[in-house]
Amino acid sequence: MITGFNTDVKHKNRVFHIQTEDKGEANPCVESLVYVGGEILATKRTSYADVMRDGADEHAVQDLMEQQHRTMIAAIQRGRFDGPNGGLQIPDGMSPTQGPMPTRDSDPALEMPGDSTAPPGAAPPVAADRSLDQLVLDYLSSGEMPEDVDLTLTPKPEFVSGRSFQSKLKATTGSPARALSGATVQVRIVSTSARSSTAFQGRTGTDGACAVSFMVPAFPNGNAAVVIRVTGPSAGTEVQFPIKKK
Repeated sequence: MITGFNTDVKHKNRVFHIQTEDKGEANPCVESLVYVGGEILATKRTSYADVMRDGADEHAVQDLMEQQHRTMIAAIQRGRFDGPNGGLQIPDGMSPTQGPMPTRDSDPALEMPGDSTAPPGAAPPVAADRSLDQLVLDYLSSGEMPEDVDLTLTPKPEFVSGRSFQSKLKATTGSPARALSGATVQVRIVSTSARSSTAFQGRTGTDGACAVSFMVPAFPNGNAAVVIRVTGPSAGTEVQFPIKKK
């Protein structure tokens, strides 16, 4: 069983707590729990049984956990849990789960950096990968969320295992929309059968555009995805696309 992640995310007038963990070989899945006010609001589970069948090591499971945890953070940030009339809702692809929130362990060695925002009774933080800590702290340390970014890719993206990809990315933000210039563009490849890797890095121009070109690795086994992350001084987003097999 691999050590998981715990993160508190402020959104509007609420604090959401996300707990992502590996359930172990007896129940091969990655589980993310979303808590609000000490109760479990929703659960997301992703099986990695195919990883075990393909003989991949625990690094592939770690990458899956990291990606799912980031996705949950982004879902909260983008208001996917915001219901009508100020209430809460469960996004598509997640299931409702009820149960008490585990009590916080008082051992300060278990606390993530910047974890002072956690409410009493929050789940105990566990040691997380340093890069994930930094990602979370970058946009949570100020207590403010970055603006959303709208991305367009021309032509319409299609990622195929073992084939090259070329496209023009355009990033805009705000209302009315304005070009997001000088933003970093990173493309990562994540898979259940191999370690994640960076396929492309670039920066948007004054028009918010960036030419993106890279080779999609061949994946004969398991599932894989392309993750595109665009980050500006006060705006950022992350989108992912499945990689199709030939």
